[in-house]
Amino acid sequence: MSVTDLRGAAAYGDEPSGDDFDAIFGGSARGRDGRTPPQDHAAEQSVLGAMLLSKDAIADVVESIRGSDFYRPAHELLYDAIIDLYGRGEPADAVTVGAQLTRRGELGKVGGAPYLHTLVASVPIATNASYYADIVREKAILRRLVDAGTKIAQLGFSGEGQVDDVVDRAQAEIYSVTDKRTSEDYAPLSEILAATLDEIEAISAHDGGLAGVPTGFADLDDLTNGLHPGQMVIVAARPALGKALALDTALATPTGWTTMGQVGVGDLLMGADGRPTTVTAATPVMSERPCYRVTFSDGSRIVADAEHQWLTTTGGTRTSVRTTQQLATALREPDGHRHRAMHAVPNTKPLELAEALLPIRPYTLGVWLCDAHPDSARRATTDPEITMYVEADGDEGAEAEQLQAQLRSIGVLGSNRHIPAAYLRAAQRQRRALLSGLLDAAATVTSTGDVEFAASDQRLIADVHELAVGLGHRCRHSTKRVTGRRATASVWHVLTITPVDDVFRLSHKATEQKERRRRSGSRAARRHITSVEAIPSEPVRCVEVDNADHLYLAGHSMIPTHNSTLGLDLCRAASIKHGMASVIFSLEMSRTEITMRLLSAEARIAINHMRNGNMNDDDWARLARKMAEVSEAPLFIDDSPNMTMMEIRAKARRLKQRHDLRLIVVDYLQLMTSGRKVESRQLEVSEFSRQMKLLAKELEIPIVAISQLNRGAEQRTDKRPFLSDLRESGSLEQDADLVILLHREDAYERESTRPGEADLIVAKHRSGPTDTIVVAFQGHYSRFVDMQQT
Repeated sequence: MSVTDLRGAAAYGDEPSGDDFDAIFGGSARGRDGRTPPQDHAAEQSVLGAMLLSKDAIADVVESIRGSDFYRPAHELLYDAIIDLYGRGEPADAVTVGAQLTRRGELGKVGGAPYLHTLVASVPIATNASYYADIVREKAILRRLVDAGTKIAQLGFSGEGQVDDVVDRAQAEIYSVTDKRTSEDYAPLSEILAATLDEIEAISAHDGGLAGVPTGFADLDDLTNGLHPGQMVIVAARPALGKALALDTALATPTGWTTMGQVGVGDLLMGADGRPTTVTAATPVMSERPCYRVTFSDGSRIVADAEHQWLTTTGGTRTSVRTTQQLATALREPDGHRHRAMHAVPNTKPLELAEALLPIRPYTLGVWLCDAHPDSARRATTDPEITMYVEADGDEGAEAEQLQAQLRSIGVLGSNRHIPAAYLRAAQRQRRALLSGLLDAAATVTSTGDVEFAASDQRLIADVHELAVGLGHRCRHSTKRVTGRRATASVWHVLTITPVDDVFRLSHKATEQKERRRRSGSRAARRHITSVEAIPSEPVRCVEVDNADHLYLAGHSMIPTHNSTLGLDLCRAASIKHGMASVIFSLEMSRTEITMRLLSAEARIAINHMRNGNMNDDDWARLARKMAEVSEAPLFIDDSPNMTMMEIRAKARRLKQRHDLRLIVVDYLQLMTSGRKVESRQLEVSEFSRQMKLLAKELEIPIVAISQLNRGAEQRTDKRPFLSDLRESGSLEQDADLVILLHREDAYERESTRPGEADLIVAKHRSGPTDTIVVAFQGHYSRFVDMQQT
């Protein structure tokens, strides 16, 4: 019985059954659940038959499918044999393929020589081979989708590992469905050599052109031949020499206060998330910089230079980072609402500090500070509810002499009434109790639901202010004169506290405050910037901290504040100049700020003209000429805050599938967060580095990660950075294929002989030599260009 007889109508799509199927095709026609996986037997036969008839059909098919796309193992063997002969330039027909399979000992596995002739006879039209191949490829994708769904279901049911890792693996399974690579990643050297020779020939065919993604810098492209698939590229520099505050600016620490002039690397500051954070870098004192005095709606003031950055919100929703100079030129609403401040700065989160061992219960101390004889432990109040809370603390029944001794031990008896530092940096629960004692005893509720606390003792007022803002409340200080009192008490200090949560224990005050607050509807979680005034230059300085958002608390009002251009130039070169799809994941600048810099660089319009509204007719004309070219460029910008590596991978995979993504830029690495607790920041950055390298290999595109350098360069005479200066992780140096260190001599030396020049120091080049490329820095256009350009 011939193979044709055995198969019967199977050649046209019907299934052989039982032992006949297993004997001939080497597998079962049905899955474990009884359903047949997606397949088209007739299309597979037609593809192979067309390939046996025509070498042109082989050329068409090989671009669409691979051997693993065939459902029948026998058909995969046949396909591989045909491709092997075709690749060697030999004819591939039923006779030669049969001989090839015989040499391999595989002819019987495909059904013998008669089946080859059956394939040839079953082809409807050989010229339709590419269409048959598309059907085979579609069925293969559907089978991979079924497999991916099964694996994802297994991942979900097993629940092993972190949920973010499980989701990422599930996304990788979905991405692999349409990925053209086979599931077997290993390959013999013979196959790898063939692919390598193909790449060498492709590079030679460029006739001097670039094989990789162009960087836009001629000398750098000559050195690297562009950025290549699978490469991880690190571009690193010191933080910009702006973003600085006056030396006398107060900075909150876990134990009290320091100043910008005194803080050093390794010191602890308080971050805007309420947790201690370590200073990882600090600039030298800088002078002759444009400075501004920034005033807030709570009355606090901070002196900062023009480039210092502020995290602000507009309209109550949109959050972005703006420089002092930007705030000065766009401080209030457009015409019609010029009285209304546009920009608001959030309050700090309540400081998260350790429980303190305190000699007197916080609530009792708060009541005593506002409602007791200055030289004894006696209280004046007879409010039964306050007495109840003090008794609950266990202090009401204490001997007067014992309590008085405790008060004396913390130095608050007599005229020196204040809140001891141990209480101001105690645990959040303890500080809330202290504030409740103060406000229960002496505060009143205003008509808008704010809380007023008044006292003649300026030190006590300052301490209560620090206590309130450290718990996340907005707090404004003012004074008023009181007649009929002695000179030292004629000026009373008033704190107006806008609480973000409950501050009273007394029930009638708590109820009153909530009701009035509800009616007023004011926003308690932020304060507006009311003025930004230019002032004579002051000495300034900047520090950098190691928390994820790089925010620390400045001023006694604890205002959150914190410490890219080359990465944008790379995207410009790829997308605008060469039409290659690229994406920049910006964790520092908003998409509007990036687009403004992009337009400034492309249209050659000074960035400060855009920011302050001083564009002239020529500027507008240049902008109009560039708008069409820029808008059509396949450049994507993502400025999502607190972006994780998992989100970057998911978005990059979608862009690769939909837009043939060719370049990724992450700006910048040290702002990334994993969204989970880690043993150290160095280990976290090491993991980011490893995952970026793996993503570059998976998507077969270069990834450029903007990083920062530590202070090592600033401690050297010539200030030039070394590879060892990469911040936070030696794994960056290890994982990167290309490391470019950015250095500007005129940033350190005002009388430099190289004004406007920048060095791109190629400190590591895995595939070639290292060198230093000199480019021009045009800061007014926010761009780097080749030296020969103007």
